[in-house]
Amino acid sequence: MHDQAPILVVMTPVTGEAGPGAHLLRALAAQPDDAWVLMRAVRDDSGTVRDLDHVWVNATAEHNSGRGLVGTTLLEAFGDRTATLVPTFVDLLRTGGERRLELVYGTDDDTDAVLRSRVFDVWMTRTDPDHVACRYRDVTALRRAEDGLRHQARHDELTGLPNRRLLREHLEVALARLGRGGAGVVVLLCDLDHFKDVNDTYGHSAGDDLLRLVGRRLRSVVRVPDLVARYGGDEFVVLAEHRDEAEVAALVRRLGAAVAETYRLPDGTEVAVELSIGVAVVTRGTSVDDALAEADRSLYAQKAARPPV
Repeated sequence: MHDQAPILVVMTPVTGEAGPGAHLLRALAAQPDDAWVLMRAVRDDSGTVRDLDHVWVNATAEHNSGRGLVGTTLLEAFGDRTATLVPTFVDLLRTGGERRLELVYGTDDDTDAVLRSRVFDVWMTRTDPDHVACRYRDVTALRRAEDGLRHQARHDELTGLPNRRLLREHLEVALARLGRGGAGVVVLLCDLDHFKDVNDTYGHSAGDDLLRLVGRRLRSVVRVPDLVARYGGDEFVVLAEHRDEAEVAALVRRLGAAVAETYRLPDGTEVAVELSIGVAVVTRGTSVDDALAEADRSLYAQKAARPPV
């Protein structure tokens, strides 16, 4: 049913007298950041809203969508992308008021390069039982920047691995699960032997290259759910779900063997280091600090038991 005209004052034709509605419409039409759209309900013979028409849009709306919109419906313009949006419009037409939501277009749909991986902040309000005014802004760059900052706050800048902060967050969750019958937790504190020699002999740049390579090797021999974090300096932590004693021993051997292989640095230099590993197997509730302290005590005892070189 398309026989009802919009009632918004801003829909006054801009070619008429220069009233406040015309000025406002011109401003909305020229707005470079915000897309503005007036939608009209498309009802079937029973009066049920099946779709919505684009009655008026500004240039930013068409730029964001990559196509002309006026005269098309949501389903015609965006197809299945409206699966969550149309019901929101329908509910708004029924109840009135306004809505605020974030609309995310995923990365798996290769049919529309314009809208792929886009995020929009959307505000909408019902102007009468058949019309909804909608304002939305592309916030993709902002969300990506926020995601980048969150990632930086929880990952080591040098190796890209989770940092101490993210390790503690994961360990806290894993320990909390123990109280609810979750599997035990294995904490492996890994320390590089002879790393200082590499730094002193070849310089800190070579040491940084070595740390990046060690991180990759550690990551390559653990299971997907396991966490490998850089704890600080030349120390790493592997956090895993509880395995039996033989599985823990096998994991320790794999980690040690992977790290002990010779490294070729980007400048062609070959170096070798070894790994000392402190093991803490936690099967009942404890604190994050206590679990890490247990692994540290195990590491210290292992180093102390070695014969002097």
